[in-house]
Amino acid sequence: MAKNEHTRKKTILRVSQYLFRYPGLFATTMLLAVAMTLLEIAVPLAIIDIIDGLGAVDALSSLLFGVGLIALLYSGSEIFNCLRIRVNNTLEQRVLVEMRRDLHSKLLRLPVSFYDQRKSGEISSRVIEDVAAVERALLDGTEQGVRACLMIIGITTILFFKQPALAWCVFLPVPILLVVGTYYSKRSRTVWRKVRQNSADLNSLLVEDIQGNRLIQTFGLQKRESARFEEKAEALRDKTVRAMYRWSIYHPSTNLLTKLGFLSIVGVGGYFVLQDTAGFTMGKLVGFFLYANMLYMPISQLHGLNHLLAAGRASGERVFEVLDTPVEVDEHPQPKKLPEEPIDVVFDAVRFGYPERPPVLDDFSLILPANQVTALVGHTGAGKSTIANLAMRTYDTTGGSVRVNGTDIREIELENLHAKIGHVAQDPFLFEGSVRENLLLAKPDAQQDEVIRALDLACAWEFVRALPEQLDTNIG
Repeated sequence: MAKNEHTRKKTILRVSQYLFRYPGLFATTMLLAVAMTLLEIAVPLAIIDIIDGLGAVDALSSLLFGVGLIALLYSGSEIFNCLRIRVNNTLEQRVLVEMRRDLHSKLLRLPVSFYDQRKSGEISSRVIEDVAAVERALLDGTEQGVRACLMIIGITTILFFKQPALAWCVFLPVPILLVVGTYYSKRSRTVWRKVRQNSADLNSLLVEDIQGNRLIQTFGLQKRESARFEEKAEALRDKTVRAMYRWSIYHPSTNLLTKLGFLSIVGVGGYFVLQDTAGFTMGKLVGFFLYANMLYMPISQLHGLNHLLAAGRASGERVFEVLDTPVEVDEHPQPKKLPEEPIDVVFDAVRFGYPERPPVLDDFSLILPANQVTALVGHTGAGKSTIANLAMRTYDTTGGSVRVNGTDIREIELENLHAKIGHVAQDPFLFEGSVRENLLLAKPDAQQDEVIRALDLACAWEFVRALPEQLDTNIG
C-alpha cells in the first residue's frame, strides 16, 4: 500500500513538472480561474440584498441597482472565463506537444529489444491516448481543484458568518461525500488501468490488421481476424462497463447526499424564518440555498475529478514506464571514431540470446576481413540476422566482444558506426516521402550520381526510372 501511494505521488509530481515549464501561462490560467470564481461567489450576496430590500421604501431603485450589479458580476465572470479558456487551451496544447515529444524522443532511443516485447499499437496508444488522458487530468484537475477549494473556503466563511447553525446543516453531507470519494478513487484506479491496457490491445490489433491487410486477404484470414477483433473489443467493453458500473453507483449516491443537504436547509432554514431566529430572513434562506448548490457543485466536481484522475494516473504510469525504460545500448562516455579506411569486423567468443529464449550465439567467433565478401549460410534461426544486428550494435552482446578495426564496438560513436556499416533488412520499410528521401536516410548529403549508382548496384535503377516522377515519386 505504501509503495503504491509513493508511486502515485511520484507520478503526480512528475506530471506536474510539465506545467511548470510554462509558469506564465499556468499562473495566468489560475488567476483567471480565481477571478471568475470570486465573482460567482459574490452573486448570491447581491440576491440576498435584493430580496430583503423588497419591502423597503426605495425598493424599486434597490432592485434595479441589484439587478445591474448581478449583470456586471455575471458579465465579468464570463469575460474571465473566455480568457481562461483561451489561455488554458494554449497551455494544454503546449503541454501535449512537450509530453509527446519527450515520449517520442525516448522511443527513438530505446533498444530493439523493447519493441520485440511490445506491440506497435500498444506503443502508439501510449503516445496518443495515454498522453491525452494525462494532460486532461493534469490541467483540468489542477484548475478544477483550485476553483473547488476556493469555492469551498469562500462559501464556508460566508455561511458561518450569516447563520452558523444552518451552516452545519449545509455541511452534514460533506464528510460522507469525502469518504466515499476517497474510497472510489482508490478502487477505480486499478480498473481504469485495465481499461487502458485493453484499449491498447485493441489499438495494437487494429494497426496489425491494417499493416498486414494484404496477407489477410491473400490467405483468407478475414473471419479469423474479425473474431480476434471482436474478442478484443468485447474485452474492452467489459472492462469499461465494469469501471462505469462503479461510477453508476458512486455518482447517484453523491447526488442523493447533496439532495438531503438541500432538504435540511429548506426544513431548518424555513423554521428559522418562521421563528425570526437571529434575524434570519427569506433573502438569507434563498442565499443559503444558492450557496449550498454552489458548495455541493465543486464537491461533485471533485468526485468527477476522481474519475478523471483515476484514468489519468493509470495513463501516467504507462507513459512513465516508457520514459523510465533504460537505454540498454548506450553511448560510451568518450566515444571513438573509426578512421577513413576499409574496416574489418571481428566477433570474439560472442555470447548472445534474446530475452527468455535460449542463446542464439554461444562462444561464437568470426573474422570479416576488409574489402572481402563473406557469405553466412544457415537455416532459419541460426543467427545470421543476429550477427548483422550485433555488428550494427542494435543489441549488445552478453558475453565476448565485437571489434571493428581492433576497437570494441561499445567504445565507438554510434552515429559514426552506422555511417560505416550498412544493413539491408529482410523486411524493408518505406517512410512517407519520395524514393530519393528514403534513399538519403543513411547519407543525407549524397549526390545524384551516388544515388543512381546505389540503385544500379541493387538492380533497382531501371524500376525507379520507370516510375512517373522517378526519384521524386512519393512512396511509403
